Amino acid sequence: MSSIKFWLLLLPFIVLAQQKELKGKVLASDAPLHDVYVINATSGEETKTVYGNFSISAQPGDKLVVYSPKINTRKFILHEDAFSDTPYIITVNVMPQELEEVIIDEYQGVDEVSLGLVPADQKKYTYTERQLKAARQFKVEPPYLGTLILPIDPLVNLINGRTKKLKKQLRVEGKEQLIITLEDLYPTEKLVNELYIPKEYVAGFYHYVAENNSMAQAVAAKNDDMIGLLMTELAEEYLKLQKDDE
Repeated sequence: MSSIKFWLLLLPFIVLAQQKELKGKVLASDAPLHDVYVINATSGEETKTVYGNFSISAQPGDKLVVYSPKINTRKFILHEDAFSDTPYIITVNVMPQELEEVIIDEYQGVDEVSLGLVPADQKKYTYTERQLKAARQFKVEPPYLGTLILPIDPLVNLINGRTKKLKKQLRVEGKEQLIITLEDLYPTEKLVNELYIPKEYVAGFYHYVAENNSMAQAVAAKNDDMIGLLMTELAEEYLKLQKDDE
């Protein structure tokens, strides 16, 4: 066998002998990242992090790629000192994620104002309130060729009853939201055990309370003492009504 053939046969073993085990950890803001790809682009080997930790065969001069849909991809060449550090720390930047929806529980002391999202004195409008405002609003458009143009949408809305429907929908939404808040503050078990509302009457009681203007004002003001007092009074009234109907 010629010497050239001998070295060709021996070459893969020489390359394998030069490979080392690189043990490392992938961090973002000092927090370990799970399920991030660590790819040796030179050899084609790849692995995934397990809560930040990974192990992969490599050698100095290999090109390493760190990839995940949630981070900015990092590509770099390995140096000799990467194998002397155990674990070898790789830092990456997490990509910002756009949230479809954020639910804020105001009764936990967190709202748009405390988060700095809106000014404290800014009025909050629901979807229906915005629709109603748009339906009733007249805007004078700039003159065009000496003609004053007035939009007719608000007038049409008034004639076809859309404004009236929106007002009704707004009242319904307000009561529905009030019922949801009352269900959080006074769940069924509390109504049954503390206010003695029969379980089969609980749903009706929520709607009965939602019709009370003083309760709506107390909830809007987050006055827990007044809410508790009104719940007790309204429970007595509601039970009396049920008894009179029997």
